[in-house]
Amino acid sequence: MRYYISLIAIAVISISIFTACEKTAPTMETAQTNSAPAATKTPDPADSAPRISLAEAKQAFDEGNVVFVDTRAEVQYKQEHIKGAINVPAEAMETRYKEIPTGKKIIAYCS
Repeated sequence: MRYYISLIAIAVISISIFTACEKTAPTMETAQTNSAPAATKTPDPADSAPRISLAEAKQAFDEGNVVFVDTRAEVQYKQEHIKGAINVPAEAMETRYKEIPTGKKIIAYCS
């Protein structure tokens, strides 16, 4: 039981980190974007991603109402992942999104 609670805690924390995984060191493109006036910036959809609490994730896990999606590379997924999680790397999401079951809450994590 303690193991599952730890996994749920990691998943919930990972959700908040998920957007950080997509942000990398500034490149020329992001440096130019960051210097652009605020009116011309496109909002990042990840900034408005819904967040859930550990209690909500635990409850959904216990009820079987959640799908954990590990968005890391397959090598990292094979080393360690939440039991029952599926692996759809972030860079392949556009082509593999259909592998994610529907009808359940989706919790994506990357670390």
